[in-house]
Amino acid sequence: MARRSKSSAKGQSEKEFAVIGLGRFGASLARRLETMGHTVLGVDGDLARVQAISDDITSAVAIDVTNEDAIEEVDIASFETTIVALDDDFEASALVVAYLKSVGIARVICVAETGRHRDILLRIGADQVIVSDEDSGMRLAETLATPNMQERVLLDAHHSLAELKTPGSLATRPVSSLAQYDTTVLLIQRQDRLLPCPSADTRLEQGDTLFVVGQRDKLLEVASLP
Repeated sequence: MARRSKSSAKGQSEKEFAVIGLGRFGASLARRLETMGHTVLGVDGDLARVQAISDDITSAVAIDVTNEDAIEEVDIASFETTIVALDDDFEASALVVAYLKSVGIARVICVAETGRHRDILLRIGADQVIVSDEDSGMRLAETLATPNMQERVLLDAHHSLAELKTPGSLATRPVSSLAQYDTTVLLIQRQDRLLPCPSADTRLEQGDTLFVVGQRDKLLEVASLP
């Protein structure tokens, strides 16, 4: 197993993810999760793939992913979320998903090549299945790492319109506090009423849904707040 020490201390919002399969999708997902400050274990049967990513994520290991004893040795059951990115090997994906659910992994997300494969994997026990490419690996990473982010529309290469839940740390703070993230609040949905174009001194409340616009990275930063 190849390991890389993190340069920064673990943060409150840090999560741990295991990514099984380090092809284009899995590798882009693993790298993006790591750059967002999370612990990532990468697993693949191809030693070259493991070596290529070993300096970029917390740890990487080359094993036969269909060998249950080998998977058990990397303590896969300790990860609450595991992503199975073996999109070019449906049989292996099905075996791995079944094993992960049998050992109690709370959330198993799987990658499939076709809609039919997706339906079968869901019946086997996968919690979520996506038909993917390299870009969707990055999008999935951002979704996993920012649970406050609910929907997002890309406006151009750098800016997005997003819907997100108000992070607890922003509750009771004024709308103007988002200016430090270069984020503009267009609308607040509060219980059964809407607050369009809220003023800068409007106080945010726990449970508010915000519709905001800003730079993609800044929005992700807001959505990652505790």
